[in-house]
Amino acid sequence: MNRTIIINQKEYKMQKMSVDTYMEYLDLAEQIDTHKRYTKQDIEVMVLFICKAYDNQFTVEELKDKDNGLDAAGVILEFQFIDLGVGEELTKRMEKIGKNF
Repeated sequence: MNRTIIINQKEYKMQKMSVDTYMEYLDLAEQIDTHKRYTKQDIEVMVLFICKAYDNQFTVEELKDKDNGLDAAGVILEFQFIDLGVGEELTKRMEKIGKNF
């Protein structure tokens, strides 16, 4: 997965995500999807997980910083992009397999 994020004018790259971390993401996303609208707890969970997904290269405070971090929409999008990133990686690998046949 080639996800990057800019926090405090510095670019961070998401490293290879473990299966356990992705399964944790799926559990969290499933819980969040049960709500009609995001709750405070949903946003807190998203922020914590984004930090974890990027191997804690930045802190929760840096991610939430109003001047140099993400805004609410950015947090929600970044959380959702995690799943899209896995899907993109899967597509790339399938295309590579297809070329070998």
